[in-house]
Amino acid sequence: MGSGLFVTGTDTGVGKTLVSVALVRRLLHMHCSVGVMKPVETGVQSDSLDDSDAGRLMAAAGVEDALELVSPYRFRAPLAPLAAACAEGRSIEVQEILRQYGRLVARYSCVVVEGVGGLLVPMGQKWSVRDLIAQLGLPVVLVGRASLGGVNHALLSLESLRREHIGVMALLLNETTPSTTSAQQQQTASTVSFLRERAGVPVLGPLPYQAHLDHDWADAIELLAQSSPIMDLADRAWRATVGNSG
Repeated sequence: MGSGLFVTGTDTGVGKTLVSVALVRRLLHMHCSVGVMKPVETGVQSDSLDDSDAGRLMAAAGVEDALELVSPYRFRAPLAPLAAACAEGRSIEVQEILRQYGRLVARYSCVVVEGVGGLLVPMGQKWSVRDLIAQLGLPVVLVGRASLGGVNHALLSLESLRREHIGVMALLLNETTPSTTSAQQQQTASTVSFLRERAGVPVLGPLPYQAHLDHDWADAIELLAQSSPIMDLADRAWRATVGNSG
């Protein structure tokens, strides 16, 4: 389809938007022409960008693309995509997402696409987020937890991607909760160490827990954009997309 990458997660709430936005900012600092896409978003007003993932992506990239191009499916109910679509008597069409992505990739050197939930979240009666990734033909950035449960979720997600022969650019670990005790710190270190040994893909991070995102989103993102894991990820994205286009 073109040059881009797909940011997905081992689960919901693992930091996909955080990573996507920080990556976009870093690519812009590298003078890369970056487009963004959030194909499906739930729990939002259909015409509002306030506090939405699509809005944050568009603000980070500084783009003025039409909302229906960046985020063609937006639902009010804060439910999983299929349930939210059914609640409005609508359906999510993979061909429409592919069409809008094709328009974006014609405009930008790299398009960062952010998914919704985990890989097997149903988007229709017979297809999932993973099927969308396969249709787009994009390499994956898998975002996972660095805390307890992170190993199992990450390895299962990687196994699922390998089964469909979907390439993985990197597994990026994120501290979604503060590690305030010695046991929590030991667990995080163990998760990171084990995944670096067993994941079979580059393992980046972990990104430190961000305590003030709700109040200082923009500043926190700019700091993350300069962090080693995001800089490493951006370099890989550059080589895989922009670097291969010439």
